[in-house]
Amino acid sequence: MNALLIVDDLHVRFSGSHGGTVHALNGVHLHVRAGEVLGILGESGSGKSTLAKSLLRILPKNAEISRGAMTFEGRNLLQLSEREMNELRGARLAMIPQDPGLSLNPVMKVGDQITEVLRAHCNSDAHRRRVHAEDILQRLLPGNAGRSMYEAYPHQLSGGQQQRVVIAQALACEPTLIVADEPTAALDAATEAEILEVFRELKAERRRSFILITHDPTILRELTDRVAVMYAGRVVEQGPTQQILTHPRHPYVKGLLACLLPQDDLRIPGRKLRTIAGAPPDPRGTASGCNFFPRCSERIERCESAHPGTQGAREDSQVECFLYE
Repeated sequence: MNALLIVDDLHVRFSGSHGGTVHALNGVHLHVRAGEVLGILGESGSGKSTLAKSLLRILPKNAEISRGAMTFEGRNLLQLSEREMNELRGARLAMIPQDPGLSLNPVMKVGDQITEVLRAHCNSDAHRRRVHAEDILQRLLPGNAGRSMYEAYPHQLSGGQQQRVVIAQALACEPTLIVADEPTAALDAATEAEILEVFRELKAERRRSFILITHDPTILRELTDRVAVMYAGRVVEQGPTQQILTHPRHPYVKGLLACLLPQDDLRIPGRKLRTIAGAPPDPRGTASGCNFFPRCSERIERCESAHPGTQGAREDSQVECFLYE
């Protein structure tokens, strides 16, 4: 497979403060091709953000990647030294964080925070770095706001403007892969639409690959080429976006998408959202069978005691479910 990124059997666990162990990722398999946008969909707690931080190796100290491999541009990220990872982060592999207000330095001008990325990875003088940072901001902001924003501090900006700044940081060195972790989660509907339009324009260029992480299936249709759906630290189904959103196979994915009401149904008085019965499994334990078994309406006897393997003849369309053996 000619892929830019290959994640193979990735396991991540966290050591609890009282001696327990949280199993956050339990054998993740996925890949991203050059120029492709992969959507990662799942509930809170499914392991999406842990996966994002694992890819850049920025997990907290109590986390351990206990098994697996992450191959990016032919190099296993888990075998690189911290110095080698620092050379990659921002230059070839970048991240757009979930909350820009927390990731931006409150006492630095936003323009300087972009040029810091350039200074770390690009051999150019201060003037050229500033011009480049201003150009990126100008591209991401309407009118003349980009150049004037260079001198602003984060607290002087709106949430949408802060989000554009962290996108500018990620784009500064033209990385080949950008991981966007819930980039619109903290934004109002109008600002979210503006940020999603930025992603549409970036996708149209096909100059870089993206991993777009979200809990909202509605933003994936126009932005992604493929979707991988996570549940309890595993990718339970992945495939072309249209296929996943219109003809899902895994019972969890069916249930997740059924929880969305069509726009017309929202106007029907008393119409209620559907839900998935039960709750996700406790990540402090490990199941011998399918993690979705207790909540699944299509379960069969063997689901409780055996874990389903990956089913699918094609690399880009797979599901973990005994129903498709």
